[in-house]
Amino acid sequence: MPLDSLSLLDSPEVILFVKITTLVILAIYIIFTFVILTQVKVMNRIFTEMFASTVLFFLALGNLIFALSLFLIALVIL
Repeated sequence: MPLDSLSLLDSPEVILFVKITTLVILAIYIIFTFVILTQVKVMNRIFTEMFASTVLFFLALGNLIFALSLFLIALVIL
């Protein structure tokens, strides 16, 4: 009996592996965005342009909020 590749992908073990892998990758992305926010804060101490510093900080903060909300949505859906 030949193996059907679609039935292999429907197995609960593969689905669980994909879900856990997705959540782990999203968690790593949250850590990465937190590091970006920290680096922007450090850079803003050196950077003298007030408008650009504020824009960069809020972009980094928005990225972190997006990553957190994406993780929570994935946690609920998966």
